Amino acid sequence: MSGGGGGEERDWSELLHLIAKKLPDLVDFIRLRAVCSTWRFSAPLSDTPHQLPWLLELSDTKFSTLYTLRERQRFYSVSSHETLTISLTNKKPELHNFVSGGVYSGYLPFSDYWKGTVSFFNPLTGDSFSLPPVSHRRLLSPWMVWTGTDPIRTRSIIVVDRDLQIRNEIGEWALYDPRSNKWVENEGYFYHCCYWHEMFFSTHVHNPTQVFDAHSRELLHEIPPPDIENYDKDYYIASELRQSYLVISSGVILRVVWRLEYCTDDKTIEESVFYIYRLDFERVNDNSCWVQIDDIGNQILFLGEMNGFSMTARPNCGFSKGCIYFIDPYTNKPYMHDISAGTVERVPCPFERCTWFLPGL
Repeated sequence: MSGGGGGEERDWSELLHLIAKKLPDLVDFIRLRAVCSTWRFSAPLSDTPHQLPWLLELSDTKFSTLYTLRERQRFYSVSSHETLTISLTNKKPELHNFVSGGVYSGYLPFSDYWKGTVSFFNPLTGDSFSLPPVSHRRLLSPWMVWTGTDPIRTRSIIVVDRDLQIRNEIGEWALYDPRSNKWVENEGYFYHCCYWHEMFFSTHVHNPTQVFDAHSRELLHEIPPPDIENYDKDYYIASELRQSYLVISSGVILRVVWRLEYCTDDKTIEESVFYIYRLDFERVNDNSCWVQIDDIGNQILFLGEMNGFSMTARPNCGFSKGCIYFIDPYTNKPYMHDISAGTVERVPCPFERCTWFLPGL
C-alpha cells in the first residue's frame, strides 16, 4: 500500500522484534502484544524479555503451608512499581490449596492432601499440568526445586515433600523424577535444597549438606557446614543463625547464612547479617568445603522461605546488583540487604504478606 506522499508501507516487524527483547518487564511485553494482531505476531513468545521477579500477595487464610489465593489475585512488579490483578475464577478453582514456602517460576503449585497429588498452574496463560500421585502416603508440604535453565517450557522439575513434624531433624522427602514420571523417595536433611548437575543438595542450618544422586538416591557426600554454624566455635553467633539457604549463582552453589537475634524492642530485622559461602565441590572425594566470599559481583540473590535463585543485574531492572532480596519467613514481608553497605531495608510493596514469583508465558 502506498501512502499519500507516494511512499511505501514499512515493515515494522523487525523493529518490534528488537524492542520486545529489550523491554524491562514481562508486563510491558504483554501490553505490547495486546496492541493489535500485527504487533502480537511481530513479538512471538520466543522473544519474551528477561524475566524479572514479581511479588505474589498471600492471603490471611493459611493451613499448614497451604494458602488460599484470591479469585482476583494480585501481583506487584518491583521493576515498574505496578500492581497487577489477574482473575483466577475460571482458571483454577482449587484456590485454597496453594502451597507457600518456595520461590516459584512460571507455575504456582497446588496440593491435594487427600489425593496425594500436586498440580501446577500458570496464572498468565491458564496452562496447567499434574504429577502422578504418591501411592502410599499423602503429601504434607510440597514445594518445587527447578532442575533446568528453562523450567517453564521444559517442565523439568523436582518436587520435594517434607514432614513438618520432624523438619528440624532427619526426615523423609520425595522427589519427582521428570525423566521416569515417577517419585523417588529418600531421607535426609530436607529444609533448604537445590538441584545441580543431576545431584540433589539438601541442608538445614547447623547441619551438613547432604549430596544425593537425584535419580538413584545414593548419598554421595556429606559436606560439613561453615565454621560459623558450629556451636563449638562460637556458641553466641551460632545460636543467632536463623536460616542457611542454598542458591545456584553463575554456575556455582552458594550457602547464604542469615543471622538475627530474636526481635525485641531494640532489635529489628533491619539489623540482620548475612554470611555468604561458595561451595568448592570435589566430586571424586570428600574434600568439598564452604569458602566465605565478600561479594557476589553483578549478581542478585532472591530468597524465599525454602529456596532461592539468582539473576544477573542489568540496566533498568529495578533491582540493585550485589544485593540479597529476601522474604522474612516470620512476617512474609520483603527486604533488601546491600552486601557492600551492610544495610537492610524494606522493599516497597503494597501487600501485607507476599512471596517471590517469576512470571512466564
